[in-house]
Amino acid sequence: MNDRKKTILVVDGSETFLRYTAKLLYRMGYEGVLSARNGTEALIILNKQRSDAVLLDIMMPGTDGMKTFRHIKSDELLSDIPVIITAFGSDRQTYEDCKRLGCAGYLVKPINIPELYETLNHCITYSDGKKRNFLRSALEDKVVIKNQGIPENLSVVCLSEGGMYVRKKNPYPVGTEVDVNFTLRDGKTMDIKGTVIYLKGLGEITHNVVPGMAIKFHDLAGSHSAMLRTYIEELLIEEIIEGQIDSIKEFYH
Repeated sequence: MNDRKKTILVVDGSETFLRYTAKLLYRMGYEGVLSARNGTEALIILNKQRSDAVLLDIMMPGTDGMKTFRHIKSDELLSDIPVIITAFGSDRQTYEDCKRLGCAGYLVKPINIPELYETLNHCITYSDGKKRNFLRSALEDKVVIKNQGIPENLSVVCLSEGGMYVRKKNPYPVGTEVDVNFTLRDGKTMDIKGTVIYLKGLGEITHNVVPGMAIKFHDLAGSHSAMLRTYIEELLIEEIIEGQIDSIKEFYH
C-alpha cells in the first residue's frame, strides 16, 4: 500500500489555505496534492488528471463552489470521486444540500486535523482493499533502536500510532524484535517494543526509495498510546492552524 501515490485536489480561493493544506497533506503521507483557485481551474484539472478525492471550498469568493460541486456529481466520468466540502461556518441549508448531493464530508474551517484524517480515510481505499489504520506524520528526527541490546541512532522518516519507518542502509531482517526510544517535545521519553515488518530499498533500482525498515509497535500502554497520538497531532499541526486562520482573515477582508 503506497499512500503517496494517491492524488488529492484542493480547491480554495485562498492561496494561504492552499499552501498550508498541501503541506499538511504531505505530512500526512500524501505527495500527490494538486491545487485550484476556483471551480473552473478545478474542472480543467479533473478532466486532465483523475483525483482520488477533492477538498472543495463551497464559499470561494468570486465563484460558485456549489455549482462546481453539482457539475462534478452530474458528470458520469467524475461523479464517483469523493468530494469533501470545506466551509467558513456551518449553514444548515448548505450543509443539507451538500449531503443530499452526496458529499463525502463537510469540514468547517479552521479544519480539525484528526477529522480531516478520518474523512480522507473513509473516502480512500487502496488497491488491496485496505484502509489506513493510524494517524501519521512525516518526521525528521533521531531515535535509538536496540537490537539484542545493542543501540543504534537512526533517522525517522515517518511516525504513526502503529509504528515508524527509519532509515538504515542494512536493515534488520523482517521479524526482528527491537526496542525503540525517542524523545517527545516536552522532553519526556517513550520506550516502545516493536517488530520489523518490511524492508525497502534493497536491490531496487530507484532514487526515490529511502533504504530502511518499517517497525510495528506493540504492547503500547494506554498512557503511551495517548501520548503518541498527541505528539503526532502536534507534528501535523505546527503552523498549519495559524495558516488556516490567516486564510479566514483573507476571506473576510
